[in-house]
Amino acid sequence: MIEQKTDVNDLQIGMYVSRLDRAWVDTPFMFQGFYIHDDEDLAALKKHCRYVYTDTTKENLAPLKLQTLVTTEKETSPAAMTVLPSKKVHYEDTTSVEEEITVARKYHADLSQTMDSIISDVKAGNKIDLNKAKKTVDNMIDSVARNPDAFMWLTRLKDSDSYTYHHSMDVSILAVTLGRHLGLSKHELKDLAIGTLLFDIGKLKLPANILNKPGRLTDEEFEQIRKHVEYGVEILKGIKGISPRAIEVAKYHHERHDGNGYPEGLEGTAIPVFARIAAIVDCYDAITSDRSYRRAISSHEAIKQMYEWGNIDFQLELIEQFIQCLGIYPTGSLVELSTGQVGVILSQNRVRRLRPKIMLILDPHKVAYESFPIVDLVTETLDKDGNPLDIVATHEPGAFGIDPHAFYL
Repeated sequence: MIEQKTDVNDLQIGMYVSRLDRAWVDTPFMFQGFYIHDDEDLAALKKHCRYVYTDTTKENLAPLKLQTLVTTEKETSPAAMTVLPSKKVHYEDTTSVEEEITVARKYHADLSQTMDSIISDVKAGNKIDLNKAKKTVDNMIDSVARNPDAFMWLTRLKDSDSYTYHHSMDVSILAVTLGRHLGLSKHELKDLAIGTLLFDIGKLKLPANILNKPGRLTDEEFEQIRKHVEYGVEILKGIKGISPRAIEVAKYHHERHDGNGYPEGLEGTAIPVFARIAAIVDCYDAITSDRSYRRAISSHEAIKQMYEWGNIDFQLELIEQFIQCLGIYPTGSLVELSTGQVGVILSQNRVRRLRPKIMLILDPHKVAYESFPIVDLVTETLDKDGNPLDIVATHEPGAFGIDPHAFYL
């Protein structure tokens, strides 16, 4: 790294900002280190800083602006895109997470039952009941549209024994949450939800000992794993009324941005956008879930790792949108405050992502509270001694003996 102190008035698009003249948490910038994409970034830097430090070894490497989020109606290519929805839907939270959780819990249970029915039907060689799936998906979408934090909270209740079958359900919820953030219409959200709910259905045709193998797969075993895409597409094409975009999700969700995915080795924006979204949320849910052979990593660590994989495995602009959607501290994350208190992120502040609402579990001495107080970092900026109240650390799932199943509304 070669740093150069630069007046904000001398900044240009394409420069890489390595440090600011103030604490990063006091600015709207999400990471310590980023490229200047456009005039909005320049204006924000001028608003919040007098000077910054730029890394001259990284100039002119800025990724392209976000240009592709929904498929168009062009018939020349299944990957034809536009930037954002032409009529982007703006969703507002209309309920609190405390209000929405009761409804979300019921819809979550319905979705789980639907997934169980789908699995049973496929194993028995029966047709999938698409109408039933659409009804439960519609309910989930309506809840996420009102307030996504309730369903996001429920995705944290993971069971390693049922991962293979219920992973798709959590991915569907994550995909709809990201789609809401991107401004997709409810019709588009339904296609995305159905596609991600069913995208791994072909795995039901694979031997369980390969799916759950704790060690490295042989070349032959990996070829079998890759076959689940072909099997899944075949199953979905047999469902009357299913959207072509939903089938695209199943077919292309293992393609990678640099062309090193499968089955066709597509790269960049040649990959249908719903499949790109599915790839991101699929990976995120996988690495934040306990498996029989691997412990989950924290949500905070997951998004940091995935950012590093931007423009390698995943489109960087979509990764950035995903991080903006989840927040640096995703709902359900275990965090520690500057006071020493430990809690779980209860809900996001969608304007100030670094100041979420937290349900406290442990006091400053790491002793469990009898009842769990809630602190909103937007309104509570100081501790009882008048010092700044901030999140200072994140912890892995299960830290301090905290079982997430025991701490949900």
